[in-house]
Amino acid sequence: MAVMGGFKYILSLAAVLFVSINIGVQAQCSEGTIKEMEGIFVQNFTQNRAMAAMCLHSAFHDCWNGCNGALFLPEEIVRPENAGLPPLKPLLMPFASQFPCISIADLINSCAVTALKFLGGPEVPVYYGRLDRNVPDPAGLIPEPTMSLSALISAFNAIGFTKENVVTLSGAHSVGVCHGVPMCPGHNNTFGNHYYKELIDGDFEGKLGTDIELLDDNTMRSLVQQYANDQQQFFDDFTTVFGKYISRIHCNQTSSGPCPLDDIGVSTPAPSPESVQPVSSEPSIPSNPFPAFGSEPSAPSEPSAPSSSSPFGSSSEPVFFPI
Repeated sequence: MAVMGGFKYILSLAAVLFVSINIGVQAQCSEGTIKEMEGIFVQNFTQNRAMAAMCLHSAFHDCWNGCNGALFLPEEIVRPENAGLPPLKPLLMPFASQFPCISIADLINSCAVTALKFLGGPEVPVYYGRLDRNVPDPAGLIPEPTMSLSALISAFNAIGFTKENVVTLSGAHSVGVCHGVPMCPGHNNTFGNHYYKELIDGDFEGKLGTDIELLDDNTMRSLVQQYANDQQQFFDDFTTVFGKYISRIHCNQTSSGPCPLDDIGVSTPAPSPESVQPVSSEPSIPSNPFPAFGSEPSAPSEPSAPSSSSPFGSSSEPVFFPI
């Protein structure tokens, strides 16, 4: 892990208070606002591609138990299962004040699908309307990198996904980093089917045990081979399966297990500008709310003490980027 910028970004009291009152409010951003936000994501991905991979990674974690924004709660973001993701929180949380029409859960997923396309992957349709929750998900739900393939398949079966879906979603490892080690060394900055080609070629450097075990099951190996031969098929399938995964938006927060698919509500498509009923005027948006990557911004003025009522807490952690 390398330090790419030791700056601190401290949320203003207004931003913290907004996050507090935004819990449980359905996002109502206009299409134009969403496009503007996506443009700012791309500006920052251009400066640091590691942020793009983190955004994609974060959606997998926030949505495992139903996309609900709980990933950024102080108790949840620091869990070992979320290693590598804490640096993303202080980068995305300023959007809570710059774009007060969007929930944290929608913000994470908007960042993820924008990152996917930026990295060369397919365009996954985004649906908005996820609700933020102020209760952390139960600990230990995220599959561990050391688990067996059979355990991983069982975990995905429990939330409505097949073993074929596991093969498809594993393609995100093309841009993955585990414990600071790229899973596709040398070209893990591009989303593509090279992950599957490496498996077929026996290039297991950086791969997890579950990646290698995909070759031991005839059905799964056949799909690995198909994806290695046909990137478009991989992209088409990933669009469908990942889109289904990030559309899991409601969950029983008191459950001790992951939220099954049949308990999930249906999200709503991003609204057209004509259909949006304004709930409040949106503030003017600067061209880039983030400090430049790899540089120290001018020190911000000290804000008032953050409100303890905010379940997301302060976002003043130092920023470290895994590479």
